[in-house]
Amino acid sequence: MESKKTKFKYLLGLWKSLPEYPTREDVVYELNSYLVKDGRPGGDFTAQTFNSVFGINWKKSKHGVLIEEMINDGTFNESDKTAGTKKWYRIKDNEIK
Repeated sequence: MESKKTKFKYLLGLWKSLPEYPTREDVVYELNSYLVKDGRPGGDFTAQTFNSVFGINWKKSKHGVLIEEMINDGTFNESDKTAGTKKWYRIKDNEIK
C-alpha cells in the first residue's frame, strides 16, 4: 500500500481509537493490510480470513455487521475461485492490485 494514498489516521495508527471505529473503510484497510502481509495483495479471501484479521468473534461485533453489508451490497464480490460451499471474495474497486 502506498503511504501517499494512505489516510493520516492509518499512518498514525490511531484509527482504532476513534469513536466511529470500525467503519467500512477501516474494514477494507485492515483486510488489505492483512492480505499484503500474507503475500496476497489485492487477492482473494474467504470468511475464514476474517477470523485472522478480526478475531474469531468478528460475526458478533460491529465488524460482522459491516462485513455482511459489504457482501450484500457488492463491496466484496464473489471470486472465480468459489467452488462448492466455500465462497471466495475480492474487494471491488480495490486500489491494491
